[in-house]
Amino acid sequence: MYTPRHFALDDLAAQHAVIEACDFGIVVSNGANGLVATHIPMMLGGGEEKLGTLYGHMARANPHGQLFGDGEVLVIFNGPHGYVSPTWYSDRTMNVPTWNYVAVHVYGTPEALPAADSAFHLGRLVAKYEGTRTNGWSMAELRDNLRETLPQQIVPFRIEIARIGGKAKLSQNKPRGERERVIDGLKAAGEAKLAAAMQKDLEKA
Repeated sequence: MYTPRHFALDDLAAQHAVIEACDFGIVVSNGANGLVATHIPMMLGGGEEKLGTLYGHMARANPHGQLFGDGEVLVIFNGPHGYVSPTWYSDRTMNVPTWNYVAVHVYGTPEALPAADSAFHLGRLVAKYEGTRTNGWSMAELRDNLRETLPQQIVPFRIEIARIGGKAKLSQNKPRGERERVIDGLKAAGEAKLAAAMQKDLEKA
């Protein structure tokens, strides 16, 4: 990922925060017939390894899972992003359209976990998303036959993070006043998350 110095997101905690907040990742592998990509939710296990560990699963019928063990993969996490109009700047004749965004790229070698771990993995994933809901759902509610057979249809895996890179292109190359104008423009355009990311970055500048 091309990352000019002023757009670099180097802090590991900040990178992990993007993964946690934008955890629907894209896993990209290089197979015999070219690149293969799968969109799946990923869970971050911090503290297990130096850079953290990702956990996910694929359908057993997905041929992508057969590539596990054949080398490194790239996992892409897209954060908030949005169009920036030249009309938001103080001089629209000196600026061009651009796109502001936050993204994190993770590299590592996926390791398929034992089939016996499938139910535990699914239970942990469900708990993550259902745990904060009123009257949340749990795997225990499934009928016995489904609770036994469904975990057999997935391949759980882990990726120890070998390398990680982040980029937060948030108009850091513009003067403070221009950045504030872009934030106002994003808010008016309904891009609240990107505006909030820019505001947070501006406050620490």
